[in-house]
Amino acid sequence: MPTIVTMPKWGLTMTSGTVTGWSRQEGDPVTEGAPLLTVETEKAVDDVEAPASGILRKIVAEIGSEVPVTGPVAVIAAPGEDLSDEQLAVLLASSSVATGKADLAPRASRESQVAARDASGRVHASPAARKLAGELGVDLASVEATGPGGRITSEDVERTAAAATAASMAPRTEMIELENGNKVFALVAGPEDATQKLVFLHGLGGSQSTWANVLGGFAENYRIAAIDLPGHGASDKPDVETADYSLTGLANALGTVIEALDMAPAIVVGHSLGGATALQLALDRPKLVRGLVLVDSAGLGREISSDLLDRIESEPSREEARLLLELFFQDGRFILERGVDEMYSARLAPGADAAVKAVAASAFTRQGQQTVFIDRLGDLEVPVLIAWGELDRVIPARHALAAAEALGAPWLEIFEGVGHVPQVENAPALISVVNRWLSALPSS
Repeated sequence: MPTIVTMPKWGLTMTSGTVTGWSRQEGDPVTEGAPLLTVETEKAVDDVEAPASGILRKIVAEIGSEVPVTGPVAVIAAPGEDLSDEQLAVLLASSSVATGKADLAPRASRESQVAARDASGRVHASPAARKLAGELGVDLASVEATGPGGRITSEDVERTAAAATAASMAPRTEMIELENGNKVFALVAGPEDATQKLVFLHGLGGSQSTWANVLGGFAENYRIAAIDLPGHGASDKPDVETADYSLTGLANALGTVIEALDMAPAIVVGHSLGGATALQLALDRPKLVRGLVLVDSAGLGREISSDLLDRIESEPSREEARLLLELFFQDGRFILERGVDEMYSARLAPGADAAVKAVAASAFTRQGQQTVFIDRLGDLEVPVLIAWGELDRVIPARHALAAAEALGAPWLEIFEGVGHVPQVENAPALISVVNRWLSALPSS
């Protein structure tokens, strides 16, 4: 049976990807798990592995093609399989493309319809479907029937329950109003009844989109919220003369958002400035925090890159945005033109540049970081995971080692060959270590 290679979905909000290269040509043998093509998204460039072994029968998406998520990019024929052009056309036109597998034999389908009712108004459903609906909490009146004569089947109930679950887990956006009237943006997803809740915080000048490649790795099992800190992203950017852009001010806003979203106590995952904000919250309002994941975090040592301060203090431009990304990433593949444009555009938003400069001035000086929590880490009452890029040029990895020593025996992970933003440069590794750490936590 042939296999359709589809555009992967990396992250909750990814809708399409652009093919930037092929490792094999049509007619070449391919091995399951081996890199087959390269795809660029808004945040990264990464390899897509072959989902099956066989012969690369057809490249559907040429280099430069933008393909929607789950759309076909290639077809792999099974070893020894003879696939004609006509069969290829049928395969690619079939409704089963989204599954990645296709059966060339036509399949019968049943149309959905409004369920029939008897004279008393009772919905017409099989006994098994009625029992299953009770177990899953599904209202039979909301179920479309595919059975004979408008009868609801067990499969109809399962489909409705699955759709309801998917809808509750689907990402949505919220604007949380603070006491001062300013609003903070949050992207929320995952099961509403999840026992573990994760809140993600970006670094200086960033936004919740920093986490785009990792959120999907948690949303299936955890309730998650990725937040734009005040002055950043889609959050309000109040005038610097009246706003509190200090770490304490950011932490206060974070606490309000966590409470408003009913996320307390939360595992707070903070990157760079977001890590320092998470630490401030955990020390000031410990009841809101269940645990900390500190990713290349500020607040654990004095040193801060002077190059970072140069970039922040400069006037916004595409060149400055590019220099900032070059500072962040060890692997040049992640310095994307669309990333440069996005960072530059973000700094041009009304109030954004002044806000970022104010946050930086409050947190950092040419003499180093203003707030260092290393002597207060022993006051933390929650488990801590420290994750760091080995080659971070913004905040040195030795801060991670010093924090680990101060904490006694935290979970420490250093990613080899990675710079300041592991959640982009090695998203799978970060997802893996955080999930393993979460699974090892004592039940609350």
